[in-house]
Amino acid sequence: MLSSIEDRLSTVTDSELPNTHEERTSWIETTEVVLMGVSGLLATYLHVLTSHSSFTGCWRILLGHLKSLLEFDILDINTAVFKALAEILSNANRKAETEAKLDRNSIDLVWELWSDGLPLASTKLLGSNSNNQNCLISYVSSLQELYRLMKDDIDFERTQRILVLLRETVQQANVASYSADIEYLTTLQTQVLESLKMMRTDVSGVPATMITQIAEFATLAFRSDGTVQSEKEKPTYVALSKASMELLESLVIAHAKDPEVYTKGALSSSLIALSKPITMKYSFRITTKGLAPWRQATMTALAILKATLPTIANKNIAQTDVQSIWTSIVKIANGITAADCTAESAPSSIKDDEDFDIASFLTLRELIIPALGTHLVPDKSRRAYTESLFHISLIHAPEPRELPQHNQELLASLYQTRKGRTVDPPPSPRTKMSYVCLDELVSLVSVHDNSPAWIKLAQAAAPYLILRAGLTLRAYIADQPLRGLMPQPLSQRKELLYILQALVKLECEPEAIPDTPGVDSEGRKHLHRLYPLLAKAVRAAAKDQEVLEWLGKALDEVGADLNG
Repeated sequence: MLSSIEDRLSTVTDSELPNTHEERTSWIETTEVVLMGVSGLLATYLHVLTSHSSFTGCWRILLGHLKSLLEFDILDINTAVFKALAEILSNANRKAETEAKLDRNSIDLVWELWSDGLPLASTKLLGSNSNNQNCLISYVSSLQELYRLMKDDIDFERTQRILVLLRETVQQANVASYSADIEYLTTLQTQVLESLKMMRTDVSGVPATMITQIAEFATLAFRSDGTVQSEKEKPTYVALSKASMELLESLVIAHAKDPEVYTKGALSSSLIALSKPITMKYSFRITTKGLAPWRQATMTALAILKATLPTIANKNIAQTDVQSIWTSIVKIANGITAADCTAESAPSSIKDDEDFDIASFLTLRELIIPALGTHLVPDKSRRAYTESLFHISLIHAPEPRELPQHNQELLASLYQTRKGRTVDPPPSPRTKMSYVCLDELVSLVSVHDNSPAWIKLAQAAAPYLILRAGLTLRAYIADQPLRGLMPQPLSQRKELLYILQALVKLECEPEAIPDTPGVDSEGRKHLHRLYPLLAKAVRAAAKDQEVLEWLGKALDEVGADLNG
């Protein structure tokens, strides 16, 4: 019967006559009905058939027919083939009830058929619309039944092939309405994730490979600029990316002590994937009603780092792998503190988001400081971290020319004053985060236990802290005289006093800042660097007693070192 159907399909699909269209459709529908009937019979009587000596030969012939039907490259027939296969295998999985058992050779034959490639019609969509979801759903469903049968004998190579085909399944799938997968997974995406969850991870090499693949799924929504395209056939992957982050978290935590997770780049891939939605934050223009993707990525990254950082510190992991991991960690940290509040997609919950980011950053800081100062971490990562702290700590935007130009030494223009301005810039929409980053710069420069890690962190942060304080002092020196008797804007006054108090209270790491010629100082070197600006600020302060008080305290500290 199957041979006869194949002959008829061959005839009608090869014919170019227009009147054969209805006949093609009819034979496609007939094929679907026959496959449904054959699979129903086999599934029902599998316990009888498998006990017969001729079953293996008959099974091979049946799968040969299924392969022949797939070669017609017709989407609806491909769907029917894997539906039929899934139904038969499903019955074989209930062997405790039916005593239907497929031997190893029979299972291997199914694997050869399934692993040959996706059952997508490349040129002929006969009897079908362009939606390939149903076909791919039947394909993945048959994998789930097949995997249960071959689970005890699974190896790395087969697992790798499954992951490749599941990735292609997700990427090749189209949907009729693609707003559906922003808040909720499509049926196919759900099936793919369920397939991943059922896979064995106690096989050597599998955890790292799976983590890398799931990390790729987590980035699918963020590979473009976050806009919904007009093409009907492509999903947004937003819900899939968020669900993949959750699965990624559980997998990495479960295998945090597996060296291959680090040496094969799985952890690095995970952190890179999570950094994308975090750094995009408000520039990702697809809005969600549920948890924002960047929030999910932030929580996942923190959970993963909490589980893996102790292993990074204690295991013998190659320096190149460690450096790659730390580069991603710094990118995540910088993404947490930053937010483009001027973006079109910036939500009304900016303040709530700021509180979330502050809590996340403080949690991350506890995990990475002082480890960020160890010799395994490249200097450029420390510079990237402290430079980001500097930029986010800016409460009132300076003029572009006040900031060091590319390749210019950070403090080269520290004492250069600018022309005063009478238009005051507004404070940052995330002022609380700015103060948190300023506090972090101060903390990094502070003297701790004199360990090499703390010294390296202090050396990376010191120039940025001095420049940060210098910008505020320079702005005060230039702008305040133009105000006459007008008070300084409250946000600027608060910032100036906050910085002066921090500078006076700070006991800096002696090795963080080079000695000032002719001055013997340990913990007040930052004040010596800022002395010219502090002196000019006294003249600008006029009758502002509180500002004068703290400027006087700062100058007293400098004077004490000079007298000593």
